[in-house]
Amino acid sequence: MTAAATLPELTRRPPTGRIGRTVPIAATIIRLWLLWRWLRLKRSIWGAEAMTEATHQFHRAAALAVVRRAIRQQGLIIKTCQFLGSRADILMDEYVRTLSLVHDQVPPRPWHEMRPIIERELGMTLAEAYAEFDPRPIAAASLAQVYRARLHDGTPVAVKVQYPGIEDTVRWDLDVIELLANIWARLETVIDFRPIAQEMRRNAPEEVDFFHEGHAAEEVARLLASRNDVVVPKIYWERSSRRVLTMDFIEGIKISDVETLKAAGVDTAQVAATLIDLFNTMILKFGVFHADPHPGNLFVIPGAPGQPAKIALVDFGLTKIIPEEFRAQLIVLTSAIVQQQPELITDTMTGMGFRTRTEDSETYNALGEAFLGDVLRSGKPYADQEMVAEVNERLGRVLRNNPLVDVPGDVILIARVMGLLSGLGKTLDSRTDLLAALIPYLDPDAEVAS
Repeated sequence: MTAAATLPELTRRPPTGRIGRTVPIAATIIRLWLLWRWLRLKRSIWGAEAMTEATHQFHRAAALAVVRRAIRQQGLIIKTCQFLGSRADILMDEYVRTLSLVHDQVPPRPWHEMRPIIERELGMTLAEAYAEFDPRPIAAASLAQVYRARLHDGTPVAVKVQYPGIEDTVRWDLDVIELLANIWARLETVIDFRPIAQEMRRNAPEEVDFFHEGHAAEEVARLLASRNDVVVPKIYWERSSRRVLTMDFIEGIKISDVETLKAAGVDTAQVAATLIDLFNTMILKFGVFHADPHPGNLFVIPGAPGQPAKIALVDFGLTKIIPEEFRAQLIVLTSAIVQQQPELITDTMTGMGFRTRTEDSETYNALGEAFLGDVLRSGKPYADQEMVAEVNERLGRVLRNNPLVDVPGDVILIARVMGLLSGLGKTLDSRTDLLAALIPYLDPDAEVAS
């Protein structure tokens, strides 16, 4: 039986309350961790080759267990799986194939629960607000679901509606994630997930505020207005509120649906190149960027014959504006990593807010190489599993001797975006020269050597 065949049965209501949200996911993760430790012991006794099939069976079962639990939990746990399922560059295929199912398998909430939210938030009946409204959701995500409708002037729109009680669910899930991050920090020493949990807590209020999301979409649209390869949906404020957001309906192909893209004549490598340039522009040129580019938030609009495809960005709930000083520091750090300047890397990282237990340049240089240097100098368009494993092993040795104690929250989001883009690069069969794509944003007058 496949994972996809088993998921539709998981349509029960998600648990509520701090204990109800904590116990199931904690039990799932701890159980899988114990099984993995047991498998590692057996691999050390009988050898990795003899345990190859058992290892694949474990990972398939573990991935499915995580997805089943996430779909039952919903909320921020879904978001976590969406992120991991997009990391085709570093995760085994068992996890990528299975975790990516949460983009399409989140059980929608029934219409009788959602309609009152729309009418209460907009202060009018559904018929007064829209000429047509299809009660069947076209997408169900971690915090909201989306419907197709039509305004009275005939404009086709998408209407995003938050789930009832989602603010409480988010608050409980943040507690769960922090608890698990703290437990992990006691069990493992190489990677500390606590800064990520803290950053999630900082960003959560904005993700459940559609006023913030709508204004963020408008700001990104303004900054990218001169580009003809990106589409940002228009917001209709007269039909929007803190929990309901009405925007242009976009007809596009999900960016990870490679078969459909190719059938439509789309050059996926060109899409990957556009995506990299788009995020270089947002992060390094403007300091304002969409910080959640998983496949559910990116669509491709095929161009006319002979014309390149466009990328449509949706869901701006996690949009980051970085201070100008930090943006300048990020450009300096990136240039220092590219040019392998250890002293400048150390000075810049400490200036940005990185802190390790003992200040030494070896740790900061290892972080810089892991952050960007290795993939740039590899000549590859994305960090593959072999490279990531090598980087993690090398970085792990350094951090065991001198652990990180503080990481700037903005860097965590940028690293997350880079990871998602790397995963999409592999999915899209990217051929982009990352160094050549990056240099113009570090020095507009620089020429890239062939």
